[in-house]
Amino acid sequence: MKYEVLVQLAVIGILWVGLSFWKRKFPRFFPKKLYPVDLIIFYLIYCIHRLSMVILKTSLLPEISLFAALLGIGLTLFLAVTRGEIVYSLFWLQFWRIFGILVIISYLTLLLIFGLKFVS
Repeated sequence: MKYEVLVQLAVIGILWVGLSFWKRKFPRFFPKKLYPVDLIIFYLIYCIHRLSMVILKTSLLPEISLFAALLGIGLTLFLAVTRGEIVYSLFWLQFWRIFGILVIISYLTLLLIFGLKFVS
């Protein structure tokens, strides 16, 4: 399993470099508001599933899905109350960025737990 974690980290690095290169060289095919980390989130969700199956013997995908649903409801209410309207492009951008932060924190936490289990 330790090699799988190294492969995950290598794939994340390759994806990051590849998407950064693609955005710089072909900017008209890559939306301005979209960053490489926004696309890497999909792979990180898979990595969270694999790591949580090894460490916790259960998947964290249901909890992440529940949080995404609650985040969407909360963000909708927040935008409706503060702005009086919901602009879909702003909503989806904020939703995806907040969700991305959750996914990155979850992956790093699982990676830390795995590292501590591996060392001890």
